[in-house]
Amino acid sequence: MSKQSVRMLCTAWVAVLLLSGFHMAMAQEVTIKIGHIASTEDEDHKGALVFKDFVEAQTNGRVKVEVYPGGQLCGNFRQCLEAVQLGAVEITGTTVGGAANIFPEIQVTDIPYMFPNDRVAEKVMKSEFMNELRAAVLKKTGTLRLMGLNNTGGWRDFFTTTKPIKTPADLKGVKIRTIESELQVEMVKLLGGSPTPIPWQELYTSLATGVVVGTKNGITDITNMKFHEFLRYVTLDHHAYMFLFWWMNDSFLKNLPADLKQVVLDGFHHMTTVANNDPKYTQLAAYEDFKKKGGKVYVPSAEEKAQFVEKVKPLKQWFVDKYGDHWLNLLEGSIEKAKAEIAAEDAAVLQ
Repeated sequence: MSKQSVRMLCTAWVAVLLLSGFHMAMAQEVTIKIGHIASTEDEDHKGALVFKDFVEAQTNGRVKVEVYPGGQLCGNFRQCLEAVQLGAVEITGTTVGGAANIFPEIQVTDIPYMFPNDRVAEKVMKSEFMNELRAAVLKKTGTLRLMGLNNTGGWRDFFTTTKPIKTPADLKGVKIRTIESELQVEMVKLLGGSPTPIPWQELYTSLATGVVVGTKNGITDITNMKFHEFLRYVTLDHHAYMFLFWWMNDSFLKNLPADLKQVVLDGFHHMTTVANNDPKYTQLAAYEDFKKKGGKVYVPSAEEKAQFVEKVKPLKQWFVDKYGDHWLNLLEGSIEKAKAEIAAEDAAVLQ
């Protein structure tokens, strides 16, 4: 072999080594940043920590997951979604209100009194409705992929500082904080209240200063954020199931090696399983904490709840007028299918 051939062979071999080293370095340097606005006591944060532990353990250090709670990387849902779209953050979680800024049709899941219980809502999480929603958001944004859902804080109920809300008449003129969602604003209007959209991170101060005297949240959200220092009454009307949507930068996910991609998918499964079940347990202690602070819990009678349901019936037509009937029909179909599946499961147990 000539000296020139040897030189060329050595050069090629060095290039291969350098390239291999580059890929190995890349494999070692994969970092996934999760930015969210929940507190460290929140089920969403607990789920994120489970994702971190699982992914890091399963990849033997090839992937590092950094979790930033409490708005450290993004101060509100809109900023968090923008950060994921720009690639500054790989994963975030939002409620319906946060996602409504980019895909307003998602508000259909917040139409009051659509979901009868947790079992139905949990089946809808994995229904054709959610599959189509995932595809539609990705098509519109080009960057946001829906990776999974969990319950966040239980059910939306009315919390107030000054008086209990037993019927819609009690809401007349009451300043109620809502998320940044047209549908929720319209709902409070239909019930006679004065809706005031306020970012989550500003709600504590707004309650302290009287900017609002009520809010629509789940009990664990209230106690985790110390809002029960001001809120004294809760009406358990359960008008909406609180979904948390986990979003990931689609390009980042697609560019992962196949084995890491599978670990990430499995990680989301563990994340949402833990986060989804956590409120069922923690809300028991949260109610006790609320009561210890002087809070009063009111469960409306069937007749009283029927008044709320009747008042907000126009919301379905409001949604259809703005966004068409496709998403409403699809969701209602998924809910009915879920009910049928549950009925069949229960019947099998009783055979």
